[in-house]
Amino acid sequence: MKTEKKTKIVEWYSADRMHNMSKTWLSELNFIKDEQVFLEELLTDYTHKIVRAEILDRAKIVTTALLRTARGNQSLINDLTKHEKELSVMIDGKDEIEKEKQYKEDHIALTKTLSSFFYDYKAVKFEVFELVKRLMKTDKDEHLLN
Repeated sequence: MKTEKKTKIVEWYSADRMHNMSKTWLSELNFIKDEQVFLEELLTDYTHKIVRAEILDRAKIVTTALLRTARGNQSLINDLTKHEKELSVMIDGKDEIEKEKQYKEDHIALTKTLSSFFYDYKAVKFEVFELVKRLMKTDKDEHLLN
């Protein structure tokens, strides 16, 4: 029986492309950082309604998830800033094969980590909006009854 060995094809990006990818990621993470402040304020504004609407448990879970993503976001910003500073190994003109290889591997790992983070963050953001939407609907219904 012949076994086939699967090989993984990895695209090696140019230094310029990796730099542009990192800049884009940093921009997105900084936007998320501002957005998270807005979402936290939104939850804070509806705190009194959360308690009255008996959805406190769900609100706690959403708030915890939002705070977790805020910490993760800041950690990723720090990692990307460091990664950007290390880009010089790719463009310094020296042949440091192992360092360049490690930088590229780190870049690929960051790509996966960021993809996962963006996916998780969108899910948390969706939950915040669903919670607030429900509270706004409750608030609207209360006004109609009065």
